[in-house]
Amino acid sequence: MTDANNSPPDSSGAGPRVALYGTFDVLNYGDLLFPLLLRDRLGIPEEDFRAYSPRGGKPAWDDTVPCLPIETAADYPADLHGIGGGNIIHATSTPLPEYAETRFGAQGSYAALWLGAGLIAAQTGGRIAWNAPGLPHPLLRGPVRTLSDAILAASAQVTVRDEASRNFMGKSGDASVQILPDTALDLAALWPAADLRAIAEAAFTRRGMAVPDRWVAVHVNSRYLDADEAEQGRQVAALAGRLNAVPVLIAIGPCHGDDQLAQRVSALLPIPVLVLDQPLGLKEITALIAHAACYVGSSMHGLITALAYEKPALVIARPRMVKFAGFLEQLGMTERLSHSWAEALGKAALMTPLQEQERRAINAARTRIADHWAQLRALLHEPMSERETQAMDRLRHWIADRPEGQRDWQSFVAVLPAPPSQAASPISKPFQCNICGGKTVRPNRRQADDMVGHNHVCAGCNATARHRAMRQVLEVLRSDPALRTMGLQYGRHRVAAGGWFAQFDLIAPTHEGATLVAPAADKRYAMILCLDMLEQVADIQATLMQLRAALADDGVLLLSFRTVPTRQTTLEWGFPRGDDHGRLRAFGTDILARLDTYLPDAFLTFAWPSDPYSDTETVLCIATATQARHDWIQASAIAEMARSTDGLADRL
Repeated sequence: MTDANNSPPDSSGAGPRVALYGTFDVLNYGDLLFPLLLRDRLGIPEEDFRAYSPRGGKPAWDDTVPCLPIETAADYPADLHGIGGGNIIHATSTPLPEYAETRFGAQGSYAALWLGAGLIAAQTGGRIAWNAPGLPHPLLRGPVRTLSDAILAASAQVTVRDEASRNFMGKSGDASVQILPDTALDLAALWPAADLRAIAEAAFTRRGMAVPDRWVAVHVNSRYLDADEAEQGRQVAALAGRLNAVPVLIAIGPCHGDDQLAQRVSALLPIPVLVLDQPLGLKEITALIAHAACYVGSSMHGLITALAYEKPALVIARPRMVKFAGFLEQLGMTERLSHSWAEALGKAALMTPLQEQERRAINAARTRIADHWAQLRALLHEPMSERETQAMDRLRHWIADRPEGQRDWQSFVAVLPAPPSQAASPISKPFQCNICGGKTVRPNRRQADDMVGHNHVCAGCNATARHRAMRQVLEVLRSDPALRTMGLQYGRHRVAAGGWFAQFDLIAPTHEGATLVAPAADKRYAMILCLDMLEQVADIQATLMQLRAALADDGVLLLSFRTVPTRQTTLEWGFPRGDDHGRLRAFGTDILARLDTYLPDAFLTFAWPSDPYSDTETVLCIATATQARHDWIQASAIAEMARSTDGLADRL
């Protein structure tokens, strides 16, 4: 049992000691299941188990595992350090306000859970095992990836939640990195359905409702509404009517505002509804899903819980959230993922009891999870391998090479990218957007460390520093009336203005799968803007030749690449990233030298304009079909911005 301060009891020292790292200190149902499951399935006594999180403490729900702040983890001599689960393997800043004031702040809280955990194991002598965490996006080459690879090499066992996570880790096809469905699929082994029935019924009676014959478990999330909350209410009512069931709106993630949204949507329903906006705990949520006729919602672990109890389930999420498809692909159930509530409501056949082949797939996945638990139990009693020992030594040497005063596990912060507020110096001069004339600038909170130039966003038109820099080039080009006859632009941005042209075509959406939407076959354009579009294209040369064919004889084709010039080497991850608009790659400056081979009959100019406000440079390639137009560009003000690609890497 825990003491009055919600701290774990003192270790008995009698058996193997386990530390688990994750986000166990926020009110989010799925994350809070992991320590309960791992502790139970490994048979670890409470006194020999520690859970560590960025902030620590015990969430308000009464059946969660108390956790400690991660900065105290090195004081506990764990024999096994477990990482995950959850989508925690990244080194980017988190918007969760709970983590802003923690030891490592918003920028380092998540990185501490895996980079920090790996160095804690090296410093204290324990082994490392990965409990099927996930990666929301790729680890780009750089200091974070280098340290990550060193920790992977020192791990006794590495398991991630889906194929996308393995690819994002840079380990595509690497058999040493195992794929395992989210371990919450084993939830029925922890809490059998029969033990939960009374808890589910009590949820109704304590709110003064009769226990219905049927109910449908529903989770709503503001990120995945089809329209407004009134429409969401109508959709929930339609779902309940179709199933002849009482809707139960469950706040699965109060830390994301689910409780408040559930209250507002329930108030719009013209039918009886149970609102579980303040669950008593994890078991109450589990019970209401386990005994529902069906689950429909946008929670990953709402979906997993329903399938764990072999209940039909539909999940609504956008394609960029690869974790949903990654889980369902392993069960052969991708049809249970919908991209809108309207789409989900059209899948009535999937709201009926599971088919036998679906049950077999779930049981097969449970067997794999049972094997995972067995592997972890074995690690508690086996000696560290020579491979692990050598890799651990390398990690300890890495720590020892840090500057004096930083030679401990907390030195992982040295590899983290600087947050945008630190990466750019304050600018004192007044702001005026050269696109819309706006005078207010705001930061881009989602700026990635390889996307310099996407900050300093105009509050009026959302133009970034790169957009304003490119506008410098466009202002020169538009000075020639011949270039304003017919324009074509891919995507919605304001680098050019449609009103400049006698005729202007806008293509949005821009792609069909990994192919750029083709220009009109019967038109030839004086100016084509294809800015930051080739990242999503499978065949770059074929696409560029298609654009070249659509160009008027005296026209210009403008190309840009969103991670150039910051990156030097193009990173190909070989599949469309669902979390990043289907992009297949992040370009480096090496693409500039390759454009000659992609457009062998074109004349190329590489302009390096800078934002008038921040002085941030970007790169714009101007391709022309004729020597005359190329000479015109070279004689214009663009020549002052132009550079050769020779020796480019040396200048960066």
